Amino acid sequence: MRFLRLCALSAAAALLMWMAPAVAQDVPTRVPPTLVPPAPTPTPYPPITRSALARIRERGSLIVGIPFNRKPFSGINALGIVEGFEADIARAIAEDWGVSLELRHVTRHTADAMLRSGAIDLLMGQQIIRRDPPEHLDFSHPIFVGLQVALAMADSPLQSIIELGGQSVGVIIGSRGEEAFLEWSAANGLQAEVQRYAMLDDALAALGARQIAALVDDRWALDQRVRLGGIHGVKLLQGVFRSEPYGIAMLRYDDSLRTLVNRTLQRLVATGRLTPIYDLWFPEGLMPRSERVLPLVWPDLDADPRLLQDFPVDIVRPERSVVERLRAGDPLRVAGLGIPPDANGQVSLLERFNSALIFEMARRWNVRVALVQNSYSNPEDVLASGNADLAVGLTPRWSPIDRVDYAAIYAQRGYRMLVRVRSGMQGFGDLRIGSRVIGTYADEPEAFEIARRLAISAGINAQTIRNVRFDDDRKAVAAVFENNVRLFFGDALRVVPLAQANADRVALTPRLYDPRPLALGVPRNDVPFRMLVEATLQEMARDGTYERLWREQWNIGEPLPQIIYPGGSELFGFRLTG
Repeated sequence: MRFLRLCALSAAAALLMWMAPAVAQDVPTRVPPTLVPPAPTPTPYPPITRSALARIRERGSLIVGIPFNRKPFSGINALGIVEGFEADIARAIAEDWGVSLELRHVTRHTADAMLRSGAIDLLMGQQIIRRDPPEHLDFSHPIFVGLQVALAMADSPLQSIIELGGQSVGVIIGSRGEEAFLEWSAANGLQAEVQRYAMLDDALAALGARQIAALVDDRWALDQRVRLGGIHGVKLLQGVFRSEPYGIAMLRYDDSLRTLVNRTLQRLVATGRLTPIYDLWFPEGLMPRSERVLPLVWPDLDADPRLLQDFPVDIVRPERSVVERLRAGDPLRVAGLGIPPDANGQVSLLERFNSALIFEMARRWNVRVALVQNSYSNPEDVLASGNADLAVGLTPRWSPIDRVDYAAIYAQRGYRMLVRVRSGMQGFGDLRIGSRVIGTYADEPEAFEIARRLAISAGINAQTIRNVRFDDDRKAVAAVFENNVRLFFGDALRVVPLAQANADRVALTPRLYDPRPLALGVPRNDVPFRMLVEATLQEMARDGTYERLWREQWNIGEPLPQIIYPGGSELFGFRLTG
């Protein structure tokens, strides 16, 4: 998945085809781990007692509720068939599961009742993932990002939404555009005269008659009316009032359904089945490929062979959410911190960055941190056993997905290439000329196999590649500088500090190889706490704290852009802001 920092989207990225031209830390409490996993038993929590997967399996069909009037996401064509971007994704999901698909029309007034009653299994059609959704809803990975934007006449002197102060601005009564504009103008202290219209066509007519200076609405709703309606002489103003990630909605705590939906979305990406759907409904000329939201594929997706019938249908929830514990004054128990310094007394980049993130979250929530002792080597086990509330530094994998949930992707680790300073080398393709000796750490045997595979993929003869292993950083740097090895390849957590300490002799090439995401882990099916962790990281990205900590404590590659869900600055009584 390619994540986007939505709060920083430029107007240029939203142009329509028809437009005119080291961190202070509290001293933590330390608690010993007790790796005796509790025996979770299926516990009924009305109204959810069984996963929707049970009825999907029984009837052999998936029923998806979706509005039939949300083109290009879902709409009825001339043959009476429901088509569109999200309708096609629903078809791909049903095909992957080996069941038939039924699309049922829903409205904003009927959708929730139909989902709660079991009349539909999933809800689609521009379902916005919010920080504070209704208490019965949960969502899949984001599948698209909508934008609330402003349309003006092409000859208008206005260029940006920040120039709308004192202007007459049109909105559709009760629309997301109205909500977004009012929130944005209040947050930015902008005063404008708001004109409300019952229908989008009425507002477009008012814009054309120059009764309003700009019209605020959904970017793709405007596209449908303007591009397909043959309207000319209009433009988008620079800036976005609100970014709106769309997901697939389901009943909260249906962990098996959410897991299967997310795994399927990753499979659609990995097998290339999602790309043609984007190409059909949002081709390159209409939406740059860089703006597509593709779920991130976890490293061992192929290792999960389960079919629809293999997923459990009993609902299992923690007896008590971490949110409730923290509100009661209990400390936040964290697994994965406490990595010992190396032989030179240096604290690892991973330890520094993880600590910075966790203590910043705890500061915002006004809670104490308790580090689970000796948990840095097995944080996932400690979390799954019930002896931690949060685990750091986890690589999301499908093999333990029924043990823990992954709350947020906050970094990537992998391998970096170290070369002689000013050598001009940029990658494995440069091994076509000159020496093909690759240095690696002696205790990283997998590093050479990865480097060898990458070199072969770049056209290098496998028989000509040699490996020299080092157990001393100084010797490794000297070998690269003196051209005894052409490059050194190792874990970025070790290679980056080595390059920084020897910048006059060696340099890093730009690419991070074999990237593996790093996530925060939370107890399985503790939805409120998962939502709190994700929303807090998003807020840290929005206000710049995440990027600052990245530069200060990590600085490997670029900060991962985060999708910012709309919503308030508090969640479950905890402050998200700094």
